[in-house]
Amino acid sequence: MSHGFIGYDSADTASDWIADRFRGYIPPSDCLTQPLHMSFEGALILVLFTAIASAALAYFSFRILDLDVRRKHHEIGNPIYLQIGVVFAVLLAFVFNEVWGEYNLAAQAINGECGALHGAAMLAHDLPNGQGRGVEQAILNYSKVVINVEWAALEHREASPEAVHAFRAIVEAAGQLAIARPSDSTIQGQILSLLAQAHAFRETRVFQANQGLPVVIWLILSFYGLVLVLFVLFAGVESRIAHILFTSIFTTSIVLVLIVVRMFDYPFEGALALSNSDFVKTIERVTPLLGPA
Repeated sequence: MSHGFIGYDSADTASDWIADRFRGYIPPSDCLTQPLHMSFEGALILVLFTAIASAALAYFSFRILDLDVRRKHHEIGNPIYLQIGVVFAVLLAFVFNEVWGEYNLAAQAINGECGALHGAAMLAHDLPNGQGRGVEQAILNYSKVVINVEWAALEHREASPEAVHAFRAIVEAAGQLAIARPSDSTIQGQILSLLAQAHAFRETRVFQANQGLPVVIWLILSFYGLVLVLFVLFAGVESRIAHILFTSIFTTSIVLVLIVVRMFDYPFEGALALSNSDFVKTIERVTPLLGPA
């Protein structure tokens, strides 16, 4: 009987597979990519470097370029600067809204997956004579695999094969429930429906882990930001200190916004990475249902 999920190979059972894979498993580092993780420390260093570099550029531009030359450039370039600034602001607002929406979508997928798993475990617990114990145990094992194995893989924008097989074990256990009453068949159907929902949320979670802004978007944002900084460097400001401060603050502000966009871009990486606390809560809720072994 098929319920829309791929089953195990006949040579291995789900329980044996999980027991062999979950016990003492350490993900091989050479099988994972090493993307750039934006930590708070790294962001702070980047901001400080930007502030110092922009201040140095402003200092040298003030010394090299005469005030009259900068004023002429300012008079001619100010309308262009305003137009480019509007284009940059609109593009940046669109990008930020996109990454923020994707970040929240990943968070909702985690919550929905755990909620569906908890609901399936409660329905399995209602079956008579402990018939649903295998489903509950499989859900518990899957949650542990996600926490201990897959979450580290998501930081590298990959899914865990161990978690995939552990989820299949839940479906296998639900599909092989011993049905003693007509009402049990209804409960089994509800469990499989919740597992289908959990699977859909899982696919969304894994998909979001590997989806970021295209490189061309980053290039366009960087180009517009650099052009705007150059316009500020040519501003006709009489005070050297004011010129340095304006340039440094403006450049740092642009970099700060781009850093925030980068932190939200991949929801399972860096300082703002999503937590696995929902799966921890799932374990805490399912464990009492199993009761004493």
